[in-house]
Amino acid sequence: MSTTTRTGGGPPKDVAYDDVNELIATATRLMQKDAAPDTLTPDDVRKIGEELDIPARYVDQALEALSRRREEQAREAQAKERLARLRRVQLRRAAWVGAGVVGLLAVSGLFVRNGLTSTLADVARQRAQVRNVVERRESLHARKDTLTPGLARDAELAGADNRVAIEQRRYDERAADYNASAASFPSGWVARLTGLPPVLPLSSEVSTW
Repeated sequence: MSTTTRTGGGPPKDVAYDDVNELIATATRLMQKDAAPDTLTPDDVRKIGEELDIPARYVDQALEALSRRREEQAREAQAKERLARLRRVQLRRAAWVGAGVVGLLAVSGLFVRNGLTSTLADVARQRAQVRNVVERRESLHARKDTLTPGLARDAELAGADNRVAIEQRRYDERAADYNASAASFPSGWVARLTGLPPVLPLSSEVSTW
């Protein structure tokens, strides 16, 4: 029975007689492994084949098959590397194209938003003009009874109504331009993202100016 005494992770302090044969065999295998060359020449392989009674032609055929397999593996590795390089190039191109598209969309969106904002400002100015002529007409009608009846008074009242109708028509034209732009692509998309109104009321839909 083995009575080898070990101390921690180092070599044992004492070796039993029963362990000597196993120890020497292990040491021999380790020595042979370290002494063995990393590669063998075809002649070395043929000599090994002779020791195993394998004819040399079979060893040569096996060597040729091995050579073909190694060449095929090398070609496959090269093809994989070329494919990986191609994919890296395509990814870089796609990234550049994506960045360009995003930049173009951003610039286009800025122009579209500026256009919508400008049109919206025109509509707001025209609405203020309508409110102005409406207030003047209401003021005129409020003091109608104080005016001298006649053609002059009637003409002034009709002129006030006509000015309101003209300014309302101009408002409708600007509001319709904005609505058409906001309903088109990509203006509608930009309007929703930037919080601009999707549609403006026409004069017939406005109750209070």
